[in-house]
Amino acid sequence: MPVKSVRQNFDPNSEISSMMKTFRQMVNHCIRIGLENNCSTLKRLSSLAYHTLQDYDIMSYYKLTAISQACGRMSQMKRDIKKGRNPKSPFVQKPCLVSCYGFKINGMLLSFPVRNREFANILLNDHLIRILSDQSITPRSFTITPQSLSISIAKDVEPIQTESTIGVDRNLRNITFGNGKEIIQVNTSEMLKIKENYSHVKSTCTRNDHRIRKKVYGKLGKRQADRIRQRIHRMSKSIVNYAKKNKTAIIFEDLKGIRKLYRKGNGQGNKFRRKLNSWSFYELERQTSYKAAWDGVPFYKIDPRCTSTLCPACRGRLQVDRQRRRDLWCGSCRRWRDRDVVAAMNIACKGLHRFCNPQGDAVEAMRGNLEEPAILRVDVSKLVTDWSDECIVQVL
Repeated sequence: MPVKSVRQNFDPNSEISSMMKTFRQMVNHCIRIGLENNCSTLKRLSSLAYHTLQDYDIMSYYKLTAISQACGRMSQMKRDIKKGRNPKSPFVQKPCLVSCYGFKINGMLLSFPVRNREFANILLNDHLIRILSDQSITPRSFTITPQSLSISIAKDVEPIQTESTIGVDRNLRNITFGNGKEIIQVNTSEMLKIKENYSHVKSTCTRNDHRIRKKVYGKLGKRQADRIRQRIHRMSKSIVNYAKKNKTAIIFEDLKGIRKLYRKGNGQGNKFRRKLNSWSFYELERQTSYKAAWDGVPFYKIDPRCTSTLCPACRGRLQVDRQRRRDLWCGSCRRWRDRDVVAAMNIACKGLHRFCNPQGDAVEAMRGNLEEPAILRVDVSKLVTDWSDECIVQVL
């Protein structure tokens, strides 16, 4: 069941604020016990910490959730240590309230227990009411912060029977997706200009007070992240809608470890490293993956090797023109191809051969039902990809 959250602005009252502070203290208390006993599993931490939470004046629903929250933060810290990182303390700094027990959606209200047989009610906005009115959606949990209310929802989705695949190639200045029949390019140079403009604005802040600079940088960084995220949201939505309309699976490159290519000491300039390390390539993958799961569109990742060096038609080695670095020459096909178009076509082809089933049903070989000699084991049609013709390229 795919899961996502819906959010609305919310200003908690004094009683809910007190519960949020108590919940934060309980999570930090459980984390402290987990660090002392080197424990990050839910079963062991529950046996160690649950009886110590009896001094907190709050219902048992939230004590169980606090232990679960502490386990999640401890597990994340252990994963970071295994990867060679130096994580900070996992203690919770901001008050919050999380629970998956005892709450109900009563039409326009969210009701959750405060004390024995006493409930607090929160009025939902029209957006949440419209989404939660769907009978196929099941509320899973809720999270309250000093500024917002988030409700986690899930639903049963029937996967789409795909007929082909589309490959998505991510670059610093464009996003290219499609297959051998149609390619769509979305220009993302505006996002690069936004980051450069905000970097220039941050450099003009010359106040000799790190507290003021931190506050200004935080406000500008949030504004920049919101503008970039909104543009990525539109692109990911268009990719999922295109795949859903054409009944295709979405194939991404697995770019894990790409940040290691742009470290200090690799012989690259500071500006170049700053551009590549601020490239939000994973945000597009994250948004597309959960939106595809919500709509029942298959989503896969492949190895990115040789996606920009082989011809998608004849599988021959492509040559790079030093004057036109974005164009590649195929000696067998005798034609020029755009580098990003080649990558998108190769990604779609690799995903088609790896994740999609052969077209056609298997037929059992029996005496009398075949005129020609039967192929050993099984007779089935093979995957054939013929992308030698020109594909339609759209630039947005």
